[in-house]
Amino acid sequence: MKKPKRSLVFEGNTWEVYETLKTRDPRLHKSLCNILKEMLRDDPAAGIGKPELSRHNLIGFWSRRLSQKDRVIYKFDDKYVYIFLLAGITNNCNYALHRQNRH
Repeated sequence: MKKPKRSLVFEGNTWEVYETLKTRDPRLHKSLCNILKEMLRDDPAAGIGKPELSRHNLIGFWSRRLSQKDRVIYKFDDKYVYIFLLAGITNNCNYALHRQNRH
């Protein structure tokens, strides 16, 4: 039996950051796209980018490396992968974590 596919949900300003990366850093954008595609196809807790469960104030979130200093922070369930934070991107600025209690 084929498992259902997940969909992406960009929280807060993460969609704008994603779009900005297309022109600002195409190489990083391509890396992010590859990771997002893999998360949708396979297990979001395994694969490229060294996925790991976050600790401290981000318990329940997952992290994957886009580069040595850049990360994508996300959560997932059976239907969706929620992108909450693209950290370290563009001059080492962290983009605010958009918290919602619906997840």
